[in-house]
Amino acid sequence: MSKKIKILAISSPGGHWIQLNKICNQLEGQFDVVYATPGAHYKSSAKEGGRKIYTITDASADSKLNLIPVTLQILSILIRERPNTIISTGAAPGVMAILLCKFLPIKTIWVDSIANVKVLSRSGKMVKNHADLVVTQWQELSDNKNIFYRGSVL
Repeated sequence: MSKKIKILAISSPGGHWIQLNKICNQLEGQFDVVYATPGAHYKSSAKEGGRKIYTITDASADSKLNLIPVTLQILSILIRERPNTIISTGAAPGVMAILLCKFLPIKTIWVDSIANVKVLSRSGKMVKNHADLVVTQWQELSDNKNIFYRGSVL
């Protein structure tokens, strides 16, 4: 029996998490999906659904010092889980995961938030040259070279 491809789905809490779940709900039967997010309350709800969720430190542009522990936590998850692919809807935890994977044989997918209508998000701009695939949810933001439109999540 062949082993399922493993995906690490990582995002910030709130809207990023909601969008990530909408994407990954469709992937769970076909792939082995493991999650990482800041938010212990998500972990308790995951036990009911049988999901494996790692709780990581929250980090953002406003809490730059938290980027150190979150980066180490993500590295630990990457070593433990050995995913084939990472998918993120943002923000800081996803950026850190994609930047770490630049040095590892792990494919990366960035799905920019639907909230960014006129320009790519700050996080999206940071990863657009590092992620293997960058997807926007607004057709107007696609250039079909580096940033692709494949529809919206919500």
